[in-house]
Amino acid sequence: MKKKIAVCANGWSLKALKDAIEGFRACAAEEDFDIFVFMCFASYSVHRTLMQGELNIYQLIDPADYDGVVVFSTMLNSDETVYSLCKNAKEKGVPVVSVGLEMEGVPSVCVGNENGIRETVSHLIEVHNVKKIFFIGGTEDHPDSIERLNVTREVMKEHGLKLTDKDVAYGRWSNGRAVQALNGLLRSHKKLPDAIVCANDVMALAVCTELEKQGINVPADIKVTGFDNIETCSIFYPAITTVQQDYAMVARKACEIIYGEKKSRRKPARIVVPTLPVIAESCGCTGNMFFPESRRVYCRHAFQRDLDAKLVEQNERGLRERLADVADYHDMKERLKTHYFRNHRYEGPEFYLVLNDEYFVNVMATEKELCAGGLKGKLDAVVALRNNELLEVEQVNAARLIPAYRKKKNEQHVYYLCPLHYFDNNYCYVVFTDDAYIINDAIMYPYLEKIQQSLRLLRVNLRLKLLYDKDALTGLYNRLGYEEKVLPLYQESLEQNTKLTVFFIDINYMKNINDNYGHEQGDVAIKTVAASIADCLQKDWVAVRYGGDEFLVIAPNCAKQKATNVKRRIEKRLNERIAEAKLEYDLTVSIGFVTTDPEKRPHAKLKEYVKEADDLMYQIKKVVHGEK
Repeated sequence: MKKKIAVCANGWSLKALKDAIEGFRACAAEEDFDIFVFMCFASYSVHRTLMQGELNIYQLIDPADYDGVVVFSTMLNSDETVYSLCKNAKEKGVPVVSVGLEMEGVPSVCVGNENGIRETVSHLIEVHNVKKIFFIGGTEDHPDSIERLNVTREVMKEHGLKLTDKDVAYGRWSNGRAVQALNGLLRSHKKLPDAIVCANDVMALAVCTELEKQGINVPADIKVTGFDNIETCSIFYPAITTVQQDYAMVARKACEIIYGEKKSRRKPARIVVPTLPVIAESCGCTGNMFFPESRRVYCRHAFQRDLDAKLVEQNERGLRERLADVADYHDMKERLKTHYFRNHRYEGPEFYLVLNDEYFVNVMATEKELCAGGLKGKLDAVVALRNNELLEVEQVNAARLIPAYRKKKNEQHVYYLCPLHYFDNNYCYVVFTDDAYIINDAIMYPYLEKIQQSLRLLRVNLRLKLLYDKDALTGLYNRLGYEEKVLPLYQESLEQNTKLTVFFIDINYMKNINDNYGHEQGDVAIKTVAASIADCLQKDWVAVRYGGDEFLVIAPNCAKQKATNVKRRIEKRLNERIAEAKLEYDLTVSIGFVTTDPEKRPHAKLKEYVKEADDLMYQIKKVVHGEK
């Protein structure tokens, strides 16, 4: 049986994730398993409900469907989610590994902050004679930030130096907050420290940039170091002295725990994978010669990279334009399929868009009503692309997240599952595969955000359209809908020389219902009749609330005998609904119908046929009312 592991990750550092994926892939080739990466961007927002919408992607994981679960516990931005994932896996007897946080009864693999940061700070002191350090951490409570700060303090103490609380600030792992921390330092200190040690590279890069803006040279005036060794560090000028984390080895060790534990049932373990310093230009060293070469390679690919980014943006703009005037859910599905069939260069060899169809069908319901249970039950695989072919697949569910999933022996794949949502209301997820270009630091989050915006705007437009051309009480088309739907349908029948049947339906004794039972019950009567009519419509027929208690049905391909049967079916369905609702009054309708004849009357207006159907209905109504 094909093996699978679930990986819970965050898109904050896609380089670290990509490195880990390489480690997982090496193990996958040995054990023959597929890798399901559930990832979100919760760290990109401080809005609680937006973060929750991202974190909800992990609700799709049923540990019982996997051989093991790997949780990047220090990257998910939610300890509650981490504990819930690990607890759920343990309760179902599925091996689970925490990457980072230590939890009772859960084996863990961590990147050892100590070795890399120790050697980096020691290098600053011993090689560059640094005496005064300013430390910019991530957050005060993050274990990695705490450890990197503590190691910096220890190394300085070992060298007879001191790092006071005034020498520490927090940049919350971000560029903007790091610049704020730097400016606070510059305002409060008359003399610059010898070095600024940052808890990650994003903050180090921001600090270097801001220092240059203020006329302070790195490394001549001050030295700066980071942590993570992201790609930008080697092409930036100066190249950033940083710390390399071996996430490929972390992933291999996690796999060893999962499959080793499954085979030997050994007790949970904690494995530490050491980090290594990357000495570069921002501390005053020449660094290795690969920095100039990295810059040359980056520049050689700059044009293609910019072009790809523009094409991705163009494709998403095309998606928004294609969805701008969608008529209904079926139309939406066809347009999405067409768009991605023609534009999927960047999404990978397989691409899937799976959503809760009710979110776009029942647009008058609130998001809370439709999304309260998360993405559960049957979901619609609106787009399923594999190797440039559109697949027709059945509905999927949480037990089968990848439409048309193939379990091929000795063939391993990586599936990236990402959420789409409106605040904390999740209505969709997308799947990229293997080495999709979209799995890229610079474009992935904006790409997903724009899809969200396009689909959200689509739902708003569908709702406005419904309010515009649909009758609020009955849900049938109103007189505006008549103009937009019925008249074009009639014109088409004239051009194609095909017949339509026009039904005119009126409620009997409507005034008596309003007078004797109140207008609220009058509305109930109108809604009951409208629902009965809707129950009897074919897909290409159109029903209109033509007046207060008057209705039109325009029915293509409906000959006289079929029309007679439809009339009887409406009356029968009305009686069934009356019984279900236990109405206290009689509720009946009079129905007249005529069939158009474009061959004999090519210039007839639709209103002429409506008048004829109305006249026939009135003759029936006179009999019902006992009139002569």
